[in-house]
Amino acid sequence: MNACVLTWGCQLNAHRSEEIAGVLAAAGYRLVERPEDADLVVLNTCMVRERAEQKVVGRVGQLSGQKRDGRPLIGVGGCMAQGRAEAMIDLCPGADFVFGTGNLADIPELAACARPGRPIVSVPAPGRNGTALPVVRSSRFQAYVPVSEGCSHACAYCVVPRVRGPLRSRPLPDVIAELRQLAEEGYLEATLLGQNVDAYGQDLNDGTDFAALLREVSQLPLARVRFTSSHPAYISDEVLSAIAEAGNICEHLHLAVQSGSDRVLRAMRRGYTREAFAQLAARARAAIPGLNITTDVIVGFPGEDEVDFEATLALIREIEFGSVFVAAYSPRPYTRAATLTDCVPPQEKGRRLSEVLTLSRSIAEALHQKRLGVVEEVLVEGLLPGDGLLHGKTRDHRTVLFPGDAAMIGAMTHVRITRAASGAMHGIPEVEPT
Repeated sequence: MNACVLTWGCQLNAHRSEEIAGVLAAAGYRLVERPEDADLVVLNTCMVRERAEQKVVGRVGQLSGQKRDGRPLIGVGGCMAQGRAEAMIDLCPGADFVFGTGNLADIPELAACARPGRPIVSVPAPGRNGTALPVVRSSRFQAYVPVSEGCSHACAYCVVPRVRGPLRSRPLPDVIAELRQLAEEGYLEATLLGQNVDAYGQDLNDGTDFAALLREVSQLPLARVRFTSSHPAYISDEVLSAIAEAGNICEHLHLAVQSGSDRVLRAMRRGYTREAFAQLAARARAAIPGLNITTDVIVGFPGEDEVDFEATLALIREIEFGSVFVAAYSPRPYTRAATLTDCVPPQEKGRRLSEVLTLSRSIAEALHQKRLGVVEEVLVEGLLPGDGLLHGKTRDHRTVLFPGDAAMIGAMTHVRITRAASGAMHGIPEVEPT
């Protein structure tokens, strides 16, 4: 039996799909990349934005229309399934079974019990971390390592606490043991994951916090360690010191600001002000030379007027983010913001989104221009289809494109930057000394 796993959403969801693949492989399924080759297709979904849900509905409809003799079976799970539960059958009538965010181990049994026309819905409440699941990693040199799941912050617009549950941190020894094993297996880079990764430890009641975790991680023989996503309210000076003093924690900090307006930040229930964010960014750059700060921005939050939006643009100019992931606000069920009047018209949201993109791209290109002639250490991640260029990341999480051989994938190399664009830097490999 062949199985295919399709993924939407964040890096934590990408890792959950690696666990789904591990569960299926342990149950005897052979993993394939194309749904067309599968007897079972599992969709691991996202609910953070309305568009992600629309894509899932469309994909299930497409797969359902391709069924022959009841195959492929279609399983839909993850955040959207957790939030919608029984309603998933109406939204995705082609689904054969529905599972939540906390019962991935049940997928093989659900698939075995599924019958045409009698879909199964199994969506228990998110619980504490249980027995570790098998993992089929998508890379042989980069690994995701969850350190926590869930969130207890409850921003006004965010459905994560509903579908992932409250903050649940893994015990520190378990995290370190997994990272040490990855180092022994030859992995070069690990990314620590959590919905609010820097809130790690707040529920453990044993004095462990994110700074303590980073200091332990800094002692491991891993070339690069990253983490995402960070909430500005939880980044302490101790965390900044731990990054600065470590040799293997990368000089990249993803801090989701969401808005530059204090009024909107209060409505979003973010827990910090514009000034506090700017001061945090300044302290971070003072503590960590060469730090690249990236961010998320939501435009068109209910009540956001032109003054609020201009404050966001001004903050982007002030901080000079390396990149900005921007989204137009869409109301999410079960959230506080869903009760507010969404008074920003869609076309206005589109205009604001476009302005943020234009500004952030111009800043990124200017920052990349400053790297011309610099030799960067790059972890080669893959080969771009069509043009034959390799792509990889610098320590501070900037993309570099350069000519080379596919045999270089998975290795560190040095690249001299020769051209700058907003999305990436271009370069040529330096001749390594023999």
